[in-house]
Amino acid sequence: MPEGSLIHSGLENVYWGLMIVTYPYISGLVAGSFVVSSLSHVFHQKIFDKLAPLAVLVSFALLLAAPLTVLGDARQPTNFWELLSRGHWPYSPIAFFILIWMGYIVLMLFELYFAFRAENARRAAAGDPRQRLHHILALGSRDTSEAAAARDKRILLILSSLGILMAFLFHGYIGFIFGSTKARPLWATPLMPVMFIVSAMVSGIALMWVVYVLTMRYYGRPVERPIADGLLRYLILFVLLDLYMDAVDFLTSAIPAYTQGPTAQGFQRILLHGPDAGVYLGLQIGVGLFVPLVVWVIPRLRQSWIGGAVMSVAVLIGVFAMRWDVVIAGQVQSKISQNILVAHIPWFGFDSVQTVMGVFGVAWVVFLVLAWLFPWKPWETLTEDGSPERTQQGLSPQGGESA
Repeated sequence: MPEGSLIHSGLENVYWGLMIVTYPYISGLVAGSFVVSSLSHVFHQKIFDKLAPLAVLVSFALLLAAPLTVLGDARQPTNFWELLSRGHWPYSPIAFFILIWMGYIVLMLFELYFAFRAENARRAAAGDPRQRLHHILALGSRDTSEAAAARDKRILLILSSLGILMAFLFHGYIGFIFGSTKARPLWATPLMPVMFIVSAMVSGIALMWVVYVLTMRYYGRPVERPIADGLLRYLILFVLLDLYMDAVDFLTSAIPAYTQGPTAQGFQRILLHGPDAGVYLGLQIGVGLFVPLVVWVIPRLRQSWIGGAVMSVAVLIGVFAMRWDVVIAGQVQSKISQNILVAHIPWFGFDSVQTVMGVFGVAWVVFLVLAWLFPWKPWETLTEDGSPERTQQGLSPQGGESA
């Protein structure tokens, strides 16, 4: 048997391993970070205007890396052409994903163009050292007037609105795949798509807090307090919603009086008292939900850089644990006996920690390339006449001015 996470009990296998755990995690980060980028365009949250370009780059980099997890899990990755060349639509959810993913790519390319068109045009006209590159990224556009900027904003409003719908569809369909699988009792719940979308918002907001703070620190720029605090407020709001969804899932799955026997038995024998109890109770619920809530109710911690970092990292850990509990726990429950399968995740080789780190490494490299290509830095924005625009001095998360 090939080395990897295909651990079996004679008649049954755990087919989906760490790469499939990582896929919904990354796609959730895509959806959540895109919604953050849309806060200023769609919901008119002006405090996030400077964060929106960075969030678009993060979301697009993760979107490009997301399919690598599925290809990495496939033993014949070159067969993905079969999904494109054969008539699987609209009968195969996996084939339908290809349409959603390609449509999302096209939409985000338009988003990137209109989000940076005016700045690229100004830099191309101002004799920037990368003048030719900015001219190409602006597709030859030289219009930097206020009327053109207003038109770009109207287009971004439409694109961002469609993008939110596409983000929910992109990530919610994964919950649909799990929730519609009747053969796995722990998956077969109509709550699954909603739980995936809510946790995606949680993880995406947490990721953007981490990326924003680290990026500003790296460039020696001040971390603006309204942006950091605004992200944490949205984060705790979605954490509360996520906690509610987990409570509903527990009440409708773990109690025999409200659900079918196999579902309640699997929930109790695997998530509450079994091999995944530490991941579910300790990481998903304890670290991912209660740690951020505890930090939030303590003002001194909530207003500090350390407190915000603890909240965001705890949420990212908790959401990954949730993906693990869904993908792995649903498979370790035997369908033909009362046994519980054991899933082993190797450090190296097929479907290992190494491959997951490789996928995130690819996403990181793509993000660095995009950050080099596009003028996302608000402190380097040019005015219409080509002179540098003055930006407002920000505050660090501790409340004082950052160096």
